[in-house]
Amino acid sequence: MKANTTKEFPFTGDYYKYTLVSSSDGTVTNRVYTTVPETITLRVSVNLLGDLVLESQTKMQLNSYLKNVKDRNGDDIYTGGTWRIFQTAPLINGLAVKDGFKYRATMIEGNV
Repeated sequence: MKANTTKEFPFTGDYYKYTLVSSSDGTVTNRVYTTVPETITLRVSVNLLGDLVLESQTKMQLNSYLKNVKDRNGDDIYTGGTWRIFQTAPLINGLAVKDGFKYRATMIEGNV
């Protein structure tokens, strides 16, 4: 049995991942973001710089986007907010077991 079975993730968000697409000659690589987001569950806090500090069981890519983050009641935490994931790290618990992932995200849309 995993030790994280009681950990709650009361927030939800729309996660936009991307794939890397190269030009036919291989000189240019662009990110192509999904148009249909994946709904993920999160734990959310905010640091002194205004960045979101996130914990999730979902593995997210650097430079991916998070939108429509809602609290347990279904209310937006920030209307029109879009955040870019800019830092990621695994969470390791006291039993030396991976316990999810931790992220930092900065706002790129909304009242910036």
